[in-house]
Amino acid sequence: MIEILKDFLLNLFFILLPIFIIPLWMEERNISEKIKHHILTTSAAIAIIFCITFPVSFDEEYMFDLRQIPFWLGGLYGGPFASIFLCIVTIGYRSLFGGKGFIITIISAIFQTVISVLLSKKFITLSSKQKILLSFVLSAFSGMLMIIMVRLLYGFSDFFWTMWLVYLPIQPLSMLLTCYLREALQANIEVRKRIIRAEKMEVVSHLAASISHEVRNPLTASRGFMQLLEQHHLPLEKRKEYIRIAIEELDRAEAIITDYLTFAKPAPECVEKLNVKTEIERVIDILRPLANMSSVEIQTSLIPFNVKGEREKFQQCLLNIMKNAIEAMPNGGLLDIYVSLNKNNILIRISDTGVGMTREQLERLGEPYFTTKGTKGTGLGMMVVYRIIESMNGTIQITSEVNKGTQVSIYLPLIQSLPYTSSTGKEKILAY
Repeated sequence: MIEILKDFLLNLFFILLPIFIIPLWMEERNISEKIKHHILTTSAAIAIIFCITFPVSFDEEYMFDLRQIPFWLGGLYGGPFASIFLCIVTIGYRSLFGGKGFIITIISAIFQTVISVLLSKKFITLSSKQKILLSFVLSAFSGMLMIIMVRLLYGFSDFFWTMWLVYLPIQPLSMLLTCYLREALQANIEVRKRIIRAEKMEVVSHLAASISHEVRNPLTASRGFMQLLEQHHLPLEKRKEYIRIAIEELDRAEAIITDYLTFAKPAPECVEKLNVKTEIERVIDILRPLANMSSVEIQTSLIPFNVKGEREKFQQCLLNIMKNAIEAMPNGGLLDIYVSLNKNNILIRISDTGVGMTREQLERLGEPYFTTKGTKGTGLGMMVVYRIIESMNGTIQITSEVNKGTQVSIYLPLIQSLPYTSSTGKEKILAY
């Protein structure tokens, strides 16, 4: 009896393996529904072949297996053509073994094919509970039919009652388990799809609302100042001031749109070899007036490592981080920029001595439309930073403490080591 149960469990393993692996594998890939349909039918055929190859032995003459389970599943879920294909596979492969049971295989395979063709369209429209119940009933009926055919064709034998007590309960129960697991797995996949779709729609909704709000504000301000310019009695200085403010507001709107476009399409379009030291120095030159206005001292320790990326986006990434650091020190402080080698990665560490962030703020950093700047920020800056670093195959880590400052560590793949001159004037070669 133990050997019989072991053989049944082996058959059940062959059936359940594709039930779990194939749907999950297909969901991770962009495969058309037609190809998915063919793959599932093929997996059912392979399960039938394995079940026939490793049967359950009751005695030397009679062997049975659970091939009817993948046959029912493939036919009912796959439709008429799948049923016919599985019938051909079952009869064709079983014919290689011969023996008394071949005629029973032909009869049962044709019976299953006919029933599957008739019920497949209706079966797909049923609820999960109805599918499980119907598959259980069909499996029990086909099992009984097989035992009766054995009795009619070959007469009574010693293992006849063993078939009724062992094979007949195990097949429908195995079918019940298999169909239940298949439906549960499919339900989980559908729930996952709905969650992903809902998250995408939520992001689009928030993004549209944020962009609309943030762009409308500077445009409204520009429009107001331009209307003021229509007043003929305005002195020249006022006109110049209004024009300057209007241009600044339009530049602000342009910056918001640029951040949005970078977030929406972060993939580099023109990848080139970038010198980290040179790019950081260019960004520092741009931000130096802002740093001087905020009484922020910039301290650097740079080495000319090379990375791959798009120059403008890499500069924008560094600009966003350094600008955030300077703005976090309204009463002055130190901005430290440090570059070093970490295994095969370049480490760019940007530290400030500003107001810092709480743990809750740090956890939300990089989320859509979250900002620590109140009404002055859009939340797109750090989103852009994360997307650009990701597009360069890098990673970013941020640590912060309230009233002590924030440290941003960027790790980027090193593409080439370059010689540099140390503080002693001697040339060193950086190996990796």
